Amino acid sequence: MLELTPTLDESADAPLFVQLYRYLRAELLSGAIPPGTRLPSIRSLAAHLRLSRTPVAQAYEQLQAEGYLHSRPRSGYYASQLQERSSAMRESPSRTSAPLHTYHARHSDPIEYDFGYGSVDTSQFPISRWHRWLSRCMKQDGGRLLLYGELQGEPELRREIAAYLHQMRGVRCSPDQIVIGAGTYHSLDLLFQLLEGEVQRLAAEEAVNEGIRALLARFRFDCRPLCLEDDGIRIEEVVESGAQAVYVTPSHQFPYGMTLSAGKRLQLLDWASHSGSLIIENDYDGEFRYGGRPIPSLQSMDETGSVVYIGTFSRVLTPAIRISYMVLPPRLMDKFGAFAQRYDQLASPIFQHALSEFMASGDLSRHIRRMRALYQTKQQAITSRIASLLGEQMDMIGAASGLHLLLRDHRSRSEHDLIERARQHGVSVYPVSPYALLPERAAEGTVLLGYGGLTVSQIGEGVSRLADAWS
Repeated sequence: MLELTPTLDESADAPLFVQLYRYLRAELLSGAIPPGTRLPSIRSLAAHLRLSRTPVAQAYEQLQAEGYLHSRPRSGYYASQLQERSSAMRESPSRTSAPLHTYHARHSDPIEYDFGYGSVDTSQFPISRWHRWLSRCMKQDGGRLLLYGELQGEPELRREIAAYLHQMRGVRCSPDQIVIGAGTYHSLDLLFQLLEGEVQRLAAEEAVNEGIRALLARFRFDCRPLCLEDDGIRIEEVVESGAQAVYVTPSHQFPYGMTLSAGKRLQLLDWASHSGSLIIENDYDGEFRYGGRPIPSLQSMDETGSVVYIGTFSRVLTPAIRISYMVLPPRLMDKFGAFAQRYDQLASPIFQHALSEFMASGDLSRHIRRMRALYQTKQQAITSRIASLLGEQMDMIGAASGLHLLLRDHRSRSEHDLIERARQHGVSVYPVSPYALLPERAAEGTVLLGYGGLTVSQIGEGVSRLADAWS
């Protein structure tokens, strides 16, 4: 068995799972862990390093999502053959020097104003209420939560999520259709395992999160990128693709921010119904919309069981909780039942029970209402400040919902130039090009700004510095 001896520092700024991730990633990239090598199990490595299973599971999950590891049923985790990725997904040379996180600054970076989209406003998190529910479930449970949890997720949480989704997003499902995951990548990894053999060709928006792109490459789907228009994907390309499944972020496309129009939603559902294909709906930022009526989920309009619905609590609460959920249509629930014993539930049973209590008490609904109002104030602050100081230089894209927007430079300066000029003024903004499925379709002269984790005053000063940097 492979012996791993990373240097881990509990006093460091970086969490233990990040330190372990970086160590393993370096070993895999350097070839010190050759392709095909079986890695220690989560349990054995945790015991060897004298850690809990959680940071080891999180590190393995991230490496698997990015394609460095793959799992084999009833066998474990193995090092992937990195050079065999699909050429359409292969990273271009310009990306090899990209930072580890393309969505927020490292804790050690000397950046005063970080417009990372991965940040949320943690100052408003009801920590005392959360602590109360954590303590209560630990006292009442009699030790059950210290053991392995239900493979599908804790029943109490699935009941609360079913009610929450119906109220907030119009989703129609029973608790038995819900599978809990430890983040969106974990949920999608399970889904893609269920789809292997059934789906050979998958169509996806031409720009997706890097972790999604790595998953698509690792499962070796014949992936067909779909052009994005002002109102979402081009439906004609979906029909012409011959795909058995399509991946979309209809509420707030990542990273471009457009919303899939009502007409295209109906067309997409009609295509899925007549072709027998699946729609994978990642309801990214679906809770935060600042103009017009709330837009229901695609799943709420589905009459034929064609939509797989995926969501997470990372944006409405905090990414640290690491709980996602997936609503499977009946035909995939049957497959999950046969597959379940090969599936590892990574979401903490303790957090699942605390979250179910948090939701049942009404604390989550109250928190979301507060955050909507707060984020709308921040959205108005950043859009008005950009219009005032940068309106003649930049176009704003995708600002009507979510917690980020894009700026496109009128003078066609490069993405790299804009980012470096900003950094020299103590501001971090982020690239858009890494999200393109095909490098030749990457947006030019466009950068991403997230504002969820900044105060209104920080937003104002940060945009002022960007105006100085780019003038």
